[in-house]
Amino acid sequence: MLEEEPKPMKEYTRAFILVQVEPMKEKEVMEELLKMDEVVETHMITGEYDVLAVVQVKRIFLQADYDNVFNSAIAKVEGAKYVLDTNTIVGMASKTKFPESI
Repeated sequence: MLEEEPKPMKEYTRAFILVQVEPMKEKEVMEELLKMDEVVETHMITGEYDVLAVVQVKRIFLQADYDNVFNSAIAKVEGAKYVLDTNTIVGMASKTKFPESI
């Protein structure tokens, strides 16, 4: 019986942080978030939240992805000026057309 080679662990965890900000401060918050190493994209969105921040953090062996994202990114985003509330989504599986992005 042939054994398959184990697949390498993904190097990064990507999460999506929905950010509610003070009125008329969306662009300022987007610019501030992009200064953070972990934030790779920001988008102004409609609905209950105002900004979507896409964060990417290096995975740490034997540390839960959510804990890693929280310790690396969520606390920074929550502490940004004009941020009122956040809601974080960590994907369980991903597919992309851009293989270098995950």
